[in-house]
Formats: sequence, C-alpha cells, structure tokens
Amino acid sequence: MTTKPLFKGPAIKSELIVLMLEKWGLHPELRELTATPDADDLGRDTEVLIPDAEHDRAHDILWGESEIERAGF
Repeated sequence: MTTKPLFKGPAIKSELIVLMLEKWGLHPELRELTATPDADDLGRDTEVLIPDAEHDRAHDILWGESEIERAGF
C-alpha cells in the first residue's frame, strides 16, 4: 500500500491530525523526520502520511469546506 504525505509540521499538530483522522475511520501514519527524535519535544519535525485511497477524503476532512461555509453564512 502506497502512502502520500498529508501534513508536515510539529509533532503536537501531527498527533492531533492522526487522532482526528482515526476517529473518521482512516488510517494515517505518523513519521518522525529526525534521526533521533526526542519524544518529549512536541515541536519536533514530523509528517503525517495517508494511504492513496484515503488521501482525498482526509484532505477534505482537514481543509474542505466547513458546514457553515456550505450553509452560505
């Protein structure tokens, strides 16, 4: 199964994105970008990967229109 990057940034944000996508039934993967990550450093560089088949849905969940925008407010 191939994956695509969905988000790159600090671990605190990546961990939240992974948790949120798992709640939607998706299968994200958190990858450390440093050779020796410090688990206590919430600002360490990480990346969230998502399977190709789930990428569009994950992108819409994170950055798609909100319900308020769809309602025209």
